[in-house]
Amino acid sequence: MAIITKTEFDSLKPSDQKGVVREFLKKDLYSMCHFLGYPDVNHRTHDETIYCLESRHPRKLITVPRGSFKSSIGAITYPIWRLLQNPNLRILIDSEVYGNAVTYLRAIKNHYKSNEFQSVFGDLEGEVWQEGSIIVNTRTKNLKEPSITCGGVATTKVGQHYDIIIGDDYNSRDNSRTKERAQGVVDHFRYNLNILEPDGEYVIIGTRYSESDLIGFILLEILNQKQLSEGKFGGLLDER
Repeated sequence: MAIITKTEFDSLKPSDQKGVVREFLKKDLYSMCHFLGYPDVNHRTHDETIYCLESRHPRKLITVPRGSFKSSIGAITYPIWRLLQNPNLRILIDSEVYGNAVTYLRAIKNHYKSNEFQSVFGDLEGEVWQEGSIIVNTRTKNLKEPSITCGGVATTKVGQHYDIIIGDDYNSRDNSRTKERAQGVVDHFRYNLNILEPDGEYVIIGTRYSESDLIGFILLEILNQKQLSEGKFGGLLDER
């Protein structure tokens, strides 16, 4: 999209101004965060997270402390942003418990139905608009999986296929207390690789709790790195 001056923008018809805003937001995740009402997202704290998500790398690992707006950016804003770019995507929002993913989807639906969002992008509610799944009405392909589906560590998606899996807060203090419980999360991660399309994207977002948690497994077994200190950006991961 070409850059235009404020004078040029002001000279446009209101409908054309909306078109400019719409295309800009589809290209800039940081601005989309603010458009959706997350003013605490800032360049100093979140630029690395934004950069990671905006990259076309198929494996992404973001590890930051709790309270860093990681879920607001990665599990709420990011799927909205990606579906605006490609409404035919099939996205799985996955978490430690199914209810957490449902909470993220509820926030997504609230954004979709807000007056501000619809003034720019229109009403995207499709034929499926449920607690655990939605289909946007801009989809042009006949696909069995919804646009967004919710999941949890205790659930399996047999026969489903996804273009993007967002694993947000898989680990907690509770399921990281023992190696056996932590291994259950690792096994879930490994299973999900089977339902991810070969060219699909897996985003892991979380906080470190133990060396045996999923992030520890990824760092030690996949990336062959030493334990990453809590609060440091995890960067990109690729197991291929």
